Amino acid sequence: MNRCFVLLAALLLSACVGGAGNSVPSVTYDFGLPVARLAVGGTWPGLSLEVRSPSWFDSTNVDYRLAYADPLTRRQYVGSRWAGAPAQLIAQRLRQQLGVVSATANSATDCLIRVELQEFSQVFDSPQSSRGVLTASVSLIDGKRRVVAERLAVIDKPALGADASGGVQALVAASTEFGRLLSDWLLELEKNGGLKSCRLA
Repeated sequence: MNRCFVLLAALLLSACVGGAGNSVPSVTYDFGLPVARLAVGGTWPGLSLEVRSPSWFDSTNVDYRLAYADPLTRRQYVGSRWAGAPAQLIAQRLRQQLGVVSATANSATDCLIRVELQEFSQVFDSPQSSRGVLTASVSLIDGKRRVVAERLAVIDKPALGADASGGVQALVAASTEFGRLLSDWLLELEKNGGLKSCRLA
């Protein structure tokens, strides 16, 4: 009996040591180098930006879904993570693209662009085919906290690989496209007088 116990303990210890030696190396992703501002014709110093997300996007996990098999389950890649929570990375990219500031740095009289992140994950339509999906609702709120305009953005970009790296590249591309969409939206609102209640320089 004792001999069997010792043998079992030795096998378990061996498995632990072997598992530690074969652990997956950790990779941290961000959105890359800062990008240039998009809108040449738009000047929005009176606008501030706030990006909100559900609690399950507060972590730095790189998420994926198997839409073809189990679409209701969010999964995370082992050994791969974002440098910050998705909402933080998206907010940083949008500030670069739109030339706006963080909501915490602006006065209450300015208009606020509020982004509510709903989905930010790699979605597999088959074991070999996937895409980066970004879904968000956007509201423009004036200094009196009235909603001036709203829209829904649903963006997906094809992933070049069926792995974390492919998913990250697709999600970064979707985030960049999201910034272009918001820039065009703001330019259209400005053209049609939709930003009159905002304090623009």
